[in-house]
Amino acid sequence: MRRLRIGLIGAGTIAQSAHLPAIQRLADELELVAIADVRAGVAADAARRFGAEAWYVDYRELIARPDIDLVDICTPEFLHGEQAIAAAEAGKHVLCEKPMASTLQEADAMIAAARRNGVKLMIGHSRRFTRRYQEVARLIRDGVIGEVRLVRENERRPRAMYGGLELPVSHWAPEGERPWLASAAYSQGAALTNAVHETDLARWFIGQEAVSVYAAARVTEPGGEVPDFLTYVITFASGALAAAEIVNQLPNGYPYYHMLEVVGSDGVIRAADPPMSPLEVWRPDGMTYPLNFGHLLHVDDAYLEELAAFARCVREDGELPLDPWDARQALALSIAIVQSSQTGQPVTLASIEPEGRELEGA
Repeated sequence: MRRLRIGLIGAGTIAQSAHLPAIQRLADELELVAIADVRAGVAADAARRFGAEAWYVDYRELIARPDIDLVDICTPEFLHGEQAIAAAEAGKHVLCEKPMASTLQEADAMIAAARRNGVKLMIGHSRRFTRRYQEVARLIRDGVIGEVRLVRENERRPRAMYGGLELPVSHWAPEGERPWLASAAYSQGAALTNAVHETDLARWFIGQEAVSVYAAARVTEPGGEVPDFLTYVITFASGALAAAEIVNQLPNGYPYYHMLEVVGSDGVIRAADPPMSPLEVWRPDGMTYPLNFGHLLHVDDAYLEELAAFARCVREDGELPLDPWDARQALALSIAIVQSSQTGQPVTLASIEPEGRELEGA
């Protein structure tokens, strides 16, 4: 079996903590050919450490290589549309990190480009490949709890979530400015950075399209520019609800935590993380919970399964395990959350659709 040759664009935190290690573990299926990052030192160092034969500052040089079969995009979401479309036009299959894009227009253009060029496009919603959530979906599909009436989630992250990994890279930042995901020029805040996970799971578990969203958000970081705390309620066509509370600016010693509850007509499913660290460290200045993703197999294996599933789909010309339409609709919900939190009013999903959109869901 010939290994598929892969190029990675964006060698930042999610690439070096999840995607590149997963590619290494899939060495029998994937060959890492090249890495691109606008930071030359980051690109060169990542290529050396993960065994890529070439590195580039301009991603266009990577996708121009005729020997690359698929591209893994790990850049900030404001670049996803441009880069995914360019890769598709170059005949490359595309795996792109979540959220799919910054706007629905970009998401629709990505889907259209993939169809037009006959390539696969999948968005990396890693929780779809996490065994815990797959089991929840199976129980719902098998009717164990009856009709789903409520999906409730709670996600809490410390400011320095990746600090315990001691990565040699941090989030990209324009020279002299704050990191992109904390800058209003590049990010819409927690609704897209974090909550797109929850909006995707809510659609998956409820199995319907949403009708409306009501949300509230706050900027709690001193001097912050984008919301880092939000809460929302989504109403679905059947009357089912999805609610969540998400915060990503808790003190650095706070443990990463996530809780899920699915309430059905005949039962309830509840899942919560154990402490997201195998250690508690007590010091005179307080207690910390050092993150150790190496011991959290349900996290690491999600990216392994995600990449393996996409590679298998490309090799066998099979059906995508996650249709890009689902990622597009999760993005729509996150965009509606942003609009509702800004206006203080409920937002219907119909009201945010681009004018004249012809693309229909799969």
